Amino acid sequence: MKRSLYAIVLSLLLVAGIPPAHAGDGTAINGGIKMWLNSWHQSRPGFSSVSSDSTMLLGPAVEAELGEQVFLEASYLFSTADYRFSGPDMTANISRHDADLNLGYLVVPEFGLFAGYKQATFKEPATGIKNTLSGPVLGMAFQAPMDPWLTFYGRLLYLFTRFEQNDAGTVFREDSPGWGLEFGLKYAFTRQFLGSIGYRYEENTGNETDVTDEFSGLTFGAMLRF
Repeated sequence: MKRSLYAIVLSLLLVAGIPPAHAGDGTAINGGIKMWLNSWHQSRPGFSSVSSDSTMLLGPAVEAELGEQVFLEASYLFSTADYRFSGPDMTANISRHDADLNLGYLVVPEFGLFAGYKQATFKEPATGIKNTLSGPVLGMAFQAPMDPWLTFYGRLLYLFTRFEQNDAGTVFREDSPGWGLEFGLKYAFTRQFLGSIGYRYEENTGNETDVTDEFSGLTFGAMLRF
């Protein structure tokens, strides 16, 4: 509960600090909250696959249209409760923080390409183990207006990510690339308030360990336009 309140307060502070866009300069800024209700599934060679309970990632997000073709996206999400693994093959509670930054270019109004950087941090308080997945991202995004208020959106991305584990000073690293997709609907309730609902999936696989982590679940968003 405390994590949710912190995220909401941070989002409000972020929105309050966004300067207004000047009419006619081609700039539009959306600021608000994004959420991802997801579960974690891990497959390890020689072991049974394990899955966590669902948890909510929540935090502030900004989307900016810089002229007619350039766009910027940034978000910082963190888990409102730990991922909880309680099966016979794995028992753990793990928290998560995600930071994403993307810069894109619209080839046409309905389709664009983007590049960015992602960092996801996982911590297990009981053991002190800290895992980080970070690296560049390349992707494509599209949107299809269905009427003046409703838009279908989608995105496909590739993760050039690297995994790092820090366990009591012992550090292990490996390349762990992956991919992800997201699709859903955006609805403009008013000209200033937009909501969204969708589905998001991401996975990455270690090149040395062959461990695959999959995250999937529903996404939600609430954004104010400035």
